[in-house]
Amino acid sequence: MRRLTISHICAIALLSGCTGGGGGSGPPIKLPCPGKDVKTGDHHVGTSKTTIRFETGGNCKFTDFGFVGFDGKDPPGFTHSPITYPSTTILYGYDGTPIPAAGYEYTYINDDSKSDGNGSGVVKN
Repeated sequence: MRRLTISHICAIALLSGCTGGGGGSGPPIKLPCPGKDVKTGDHHVGTSKTTIRFETGGNCKFTDFGFVGFDGKDPPGFTHSPITYPSTTILYGYDGTPIPAAGYEYTYINDDSKSDGNGSGVVKN
């Protein structure tokens, strides 16, 4: 009988759903709430295939999300999972396609009633 040895890093990759081909999920992009006109800055997603998670942390829920200049469509290399608003998480598949140096700007609105929550940020490689 042969015994399979799994290294620590390999075990973490298996548990997190990562694959040897660079797939998996990166750390979430946490978008604050409450907050009005919050500029979340640049968020680097690398150049490998991954799932990008935009999250509110559970303090509020998204009521709208989109990339600027794409009229409700996804930027090249991005594919969004179905979204049912309100939602605490928005998922996008990213295939590693190079992102222009300026990045892709996104905007969001949340249901925070205290300060009419909304914000923006930029996804870059």
